[in-house]
Amino acid sequence: MSGQYIPDELGVTWVTSVDALRPLHDEWRELAIRTGADFYLWPDWFSVWWKHFGHGCSLACIVVRKGGVLVAVLPFSLKTIWLGPLPARTARLAGTDPHCIVIRLPVENNVADEIIQESLTHLIKHEACDAVSFTPVSGLSDIGGYVRHGCQEVLAVSLRDEAAGSHVVFELPASFDDFLKRLSKKRRGQFRRDVRALSEQYEMQDRVLFPNGEDFRSFVDFHNHQWQSVGRGGHFCDWPGSVGFYQELADMLGPKGHLQLHELTGNKGPLTTQFSLVAGPTCHWRLPARSTDPQAERLSIGKIGLLLMIKQLIADGVVLVEAGMGEYDYKISYGGKNVPLNRMIVYPNTASGRFRLSLLLAWANFLDLAYYRIWFKKLAPRVRKITGGRPRPLWNIWIRTRF
Repeated sequence: MSGQYIPDELGVTWVTSVDALRPLHDEWRELAIRTGADFYLWPDWFSVWWKHFGHGCSLACIVVRKGGVLVAVLPFSLKTIWLGPLPARTARLAGTDPHCIVIRLPVENNVADEIIQESLTHLIKHEACDAVSFTPVSGLSDIGGYVRHGCQEVLAVSLRDEAAGSHVVFELPASFDDFLKRLSKKRRGQFRRDVRALSEQYEMQDRVLFPNGEDFRSFVDFHNHQWQSVGRGGHFCDWPGSVGFYQELADMLGPKGHLQLHELTGNKGPLTTQFSLVAGPTCHWRLPARSTDPQAERLSIGKIGLLLMIKQLIADGVVLVEAGMGEYDYKISYGGKNVPLNRMIVYPNTASGRFRLSLLLAWANFLDLAYYRIWFKKLAPRVRKITGGRPRPLWNIWIRTRF
């Protein structure tokens, strides 16, 4: 199916089956490399993600060729959320979750506007979606511009576009020495003193590991121990299904280098580990874990682990580290910068469309306040402290409304 926004020389196909996408994986991977796409939109990640998290979703993936060459692959996952008796059909980029910040798409720049417009037309008019979310959209990305322009061109759609906090990025220079020069004299001195102390007291060594599933399970246990020592569940407890997903991804990727654990170890065991996803010039720093040894913590093992990871990434040719949502003073003081995020949701510009989106957002905001902010973040840890109960995963109903 080809919409009015696609030039004649572009061939468009909408694929609705994961099996039908498998023959495209090699071409899709080449396209992702060529366009510098984030690893969340590579076929390797997508195939494992859909297996673990695609249940209850349907697929709508636009595949575009120009002169026989693949120039765009953009998969969307479609899911219905029930608002009492009223269904709301939603779509978002498949392979992403509320913490996945996509900066570059597997789409050639010279056709990106047309691809987004065709996608919006298809999802709103043919798939009858009530909301198409691109959230969160980074101020570093061109995606926001494509979506805004697309909503001006596509008839009968509107855009809800609003600030949604920020995330941190590290823009890396050509050498680690140049990176250190960006830090204050005090920070540089502290870094060198802490590295020397860790080497002397712990015989610290660092290495990069391309983990298999068993290796990744060890990282999960390390991460869990840190957070559960302070009464929290940690990422892998909070997000249901994440352990099995990453273990399978690690087994599949093997030594390809996309999934990395940067480890600092000592004579008493692991000190800190940084978990990252790396694709070409971009690294997504997903999660850290560190020892709860008080002496090692006084030597800033978390910050040392971050800086030594950056040192290795610079050597590997990475130029951008996406370091997650939220404002963290230590990330800024060690060379990061805050970049604004936007919540961007496209919806039908009709009375029914506006009503459904308002109801959908009201339900999402209620769950976020009552369940997540009040119960999950504040009350549940206090109850566990009294009863000795174990942390519980996040509710799927809350996760589904994080758009």
